[in-house]
Amino acid sequence: MPDFMTGALVLSILAWPTSAEVVPFRRISQELMAEVLRQTKRSNPGAIDNQRRLWPQCDWNALLARADKRRMASGSLQKRLKQRMVAAKMAIGLTHDELFGQPARLPPSLTGLSIDQLANLVGRETAIDDAENVEKLVWRKSLPIIHLATSIQLILTGQGGDQRSVPCDTQDIDFFRRAVLLACRLEPMVLAHPAINITADKLTRVRWFE
Repeated sequence: MPDFMTGALVLSILAWPTSAEVVPFRRISQELMAEVLRQTKRSNPGAIDNQRRLWPQCDWNALLARADKRRMASGSLQKRLKQRMVAAKMAIGLTHDELFGQPARLPPSLTGLSIDQLANLVGRETAIDDAENVEKLVWRKSLPIIHLATSIQLILTGQGGDQRSVPCDTQDIDFFRRAVLLACRLEPMVLAHPAINITADKLTRVRWFE
């Protein structure tokens, strides 16, 4: 499929990773694809015909029909992606020794690396005051895709970018390739870590094929 479709799917999986969330996953992934087509129709409409010839199996008619409609608000997507990055920071704190081969340097406010203390630490980034609610609404809901969230957080940190948000350039295929491949490498560590507490059957597996 075209790069922008791959990027849209990765972002939507990150935001809505479980089978119970398939409706918003489909809606947002299609909207992300439609937004690229809106822009392309304005700047280079001939490119769409080229893509249709290269990937005739894609549902172009439905996507182009969506592109002709008013753009949907992206607030729910941005909120979900921000929550995933917050959860990823907690996961990096828990797995710091394994990731970097050295103990984490704790801020004065932390006496240890527990989920409760980490939830307190990142709470200001979520607009959720209570650590218990951070754990319930951000941490636990991110567990099915915590390996992908962590890989993206690590890449963003390495790039020196804003680690509170995820770039939504669905055509940056190199970014998504790196993120998925690193997430695959993180899976065993995530599954083996007792504090993360996610089982293989609950983890959303993401694979990269070319």
